[in-house]
Amino acid sequence: MKNNATNSAFMKLCNRRLILNIVRKKVVSRAELARMTGLTRAAVTLIVDELIKDGIINEIGTAEANYGRKPVLLDLDPNSLYAVGVSITRYDCTIGIMNIKGELIEKRKVNISSSIDAYMNINAIMKDVQIMIEDSAVPVGKISGIGINTPGPVDIHTGTILAPPNFNIWHGVNIVSEFKKDYDLQVYLENNSASLALAEKNYGRGLEYQSFMLLVVDTGIGTGLIINDNLYRGVGGFGSELGHTSVDINGKPCSCGNRGCLEVFASIPSLLENVHRSDKTIKTWNELIDRALTGDETCRKAVENEALYLSAGIVNAMNILELEAVILTGDIQYKPELLLDLIRNKVESIAINRHIRKLPIMISSIVKDSEVISAASIVLEKYFMGDAGTHSSV
Repeated sequence: MKNNATNSAFMKLCNRRLILNIVRKKVVSRAELARMTGLTRAAVTLIVDELIKDGIINEIGTAEANYGRKPVLLDLDPNSLYAVGVSITRYDCTIGIMNIKGELIEKRKVNISSSIDAYMNINAIMKDVQIMIEDSAVPVGKISGIGINTPGPVDIHTGTILAPPNFNIWHGVNIVSEFKKDYDLQVYLENNSASLALAEKNYGRGLEYQSFMLLVVDTGIGTGLIINDNLYRGVGGFGSELGHTSVDINGKPCSCGNRGCLEVFASIPSLLENVHRSDKTIKTWNELIDRALTGDETCRKAVENEALYLSAGIVNAMNILELEAVILTGDIQYKPELLLDLIRNKVESIAINRHIRKLPIMISSIVKDSEVISAASIVLEKYFMGDAGTHSSV
């Protein structure tokens, strides 16, 4: 009897999670939930009523119906749950508070410096997070946790930043344990590419796909893989490093220890370094694109080379995984049409399945505040997967 009760409780939790993840993505009625889940209407009604009682779901009105009673529509209550996001880059730190619907309600910059100790920076961040929470008037009991993203590699199990290139003061810092000294909240660490993929899955173009690759092109080449609506990590959490796969086995050494990595050729600093051999006046990707679009031959050739290398990486990944789509983000979001056209044309000419289907390749729709939104997304993903809850005090 005890096992039956345990199994019943577990199934109820699974069904609750299933319903929450549907309501997370769209406004639905109880009848729609029953059709989509295969549960009985009675079972759906029981779970929905509990979620309404818990303040997670609201009834927001009725839908039109051809006959009979109008179905009552359900949506997440935006004031039911919140997550704090902390995004630390090589240049700055942004913190924010996001509600359960993915709406950013607070955002602030924190002054940090690469010339001082990492722990001094952490103290400054935590102080500003505390002030932000107090100023926001968000009840602490409704905060599900704190999500931190940084350049990778990171150890998500221990909460330790490992040895990201050009991120030296943070090497070996267990940032999760530092935050837990001051906050009675769940704290999670994730590399920025993986967290951006989570944000894309839940709030961006990734909503349209069950399996896709997010390719982040900026100071490095980062990758986030979503497979069957879940973030793919690999056995130890390092299973999405497309930037550290070789596109030239005789190429230059990479900081990771490999040779000829995609990152060596296609990261923005590497691209600009090559351009500087012909023109030292170009300082950023934006300048490069602007000049390429006005007909500058050097800049146009540089964009073509960038497309060539990124296409090689994309085709390598797709020939192994055959995902539904590729979404690009990072510095290359600026005026992306030229680069996108070049990548699409190249991929369509060499992908192994080119005669069967056309791979959708697009730019992320999350442009503003993507880093801090993605940091907070770490927490909300844990909540919707059933791995996080609310806490009573900070």
